[in-house]
Amino acid sequence: MLTAPAPASIIDSRRAWIATTGAALSNGLAFGIVYTFGTFFDEMAAEFGSGRGAVAIIFAVTLFFFFGTGVVAGPLYDSFGPVPLLVGGGSLFVAGLFGMSVVDSIAAGAAVYGIGLGIGGGFFISPVMATAGALFTAKRAFAMGIVATGSGLGTLTMVPTANALISSGDWRSAYRWLALIAAIGFIASTLMLVRPPVSPTSAGTAIDSSIRRNPTFVALFVVALLMSVGLFVAFAFIIPFAEDDGLSPTAAARLVAVIGLASIVGRLGLTAFSAALGPIRLFRLTLIIQMVAFCIWMVAGGSEGLLLLFATVLGVAYGGFVAISPEVAITLFGAQGLGRLMGYLYFAFAFGGLVGPPLAGWIDGAGGSRSIVLGGILVLLATALTVSAKLEPVSTPATT
Repeated sequence: MLTAPAPASIIDSRRAWIATTGAALSNGLAFGIVYTFGTFFDEMAAEFGSGRGAVAIIFAVTLFFFFGTGVVAGPLYDSFGPVPLLVGGGSLFVAGLFGMSVVDSIAAGAAVYGIGLGIGGGFFISPVMATAGALFTAKRAFAMGIVATGSGLGTLTMVPTANALISSGDWRSAYRWLALIAAIGFIASTLMLVRPPVSPTSAGTAIDSSIRRNPTFVALFVVALLMSVGLFVAFAFIIPFAEDDGLSPTAAARLVAVIGLASIVGRLGLTAFSAALGPIRLFRLTLIIQMVAFCIWMVAGGSEGLLLLFATVLGVAYGGFVAISPEVAITLFGAQGLGRLMGYLYFAFAFGGLVGPPLAGWIDGAGGSRSIVLGGILVLLATALTVSAKLEPVSTPATT
């Protein structure tokens, strides 16, 4: 399904807000459903007779493709717009959920979940974010914050939904219900989306070469990589670690929902300070807040109150980081070729997702907290890099 670019009059219009809502819905379903994985963790491990490290490979492979596919999806978005990518990627996503309900091994799960949810979701998560950035000028940061808020709402609603579905049936039937929910949501999103009137860049190769070699972008990439390793350790293991410390499955699942709820505050609340602080300062602030969250997790033990505080602080920091990152990229490199920019940045999250969960499972085995310390150290390094690196607007072929 190919779509023509919308007229320039759509910029900052009511139709642009409708498309932004559709982008937020598809974004929320993709992130929310992928992040339900922690609720399935122990059930899968028990049925397949494997340790947490082995089950974490499914999540790791999925995250690698989920974010890494943006390198391919970005240029496709610049050429064709978001609708064809959502149609194709959404269909693959739904098929992956149905496939998970019948897998009989960890290897099969990694293939089905990784290809279906990973590659399928990866084809549209960065394009729908770029769509909001290209449809606005005056309220771009706020619009992109709304799309990013979708993933927070998705996490808030889909994690407890998955937990309830598992409790009322089993983990396989839960995946079938999630597939139905995703299919309905993606159809609605497709009807709301529109191709922005930004012309595809004619200097794509030059943009690719310039951005990849630019020291500012390299620093931004490394910061996202370090931060994401710590973040995905939290998303993969907060539920099983909390259960190890005595929390019930429902209370443990609630922690991920709290992260999603708090991330909405970060996405909308923190981005409201973008004009006053500037996107670069706000970007650094989100990392400092995330570092505080890991410090709380290190001392929380089995305290549900402290774990809820950790989830709240992490959610605010994570939400703000995700929401302000595209604005930082636009500030540094310009809006043209935004699909490529977002694809490159998401690839940093891909490596973080590939490394973080299996590393945590291997370090801590059936339980422990050494991976929590590791996550905190990596976020500290990311924070230090943002302070020491020279993050200033640069000239690229896309903006000259």
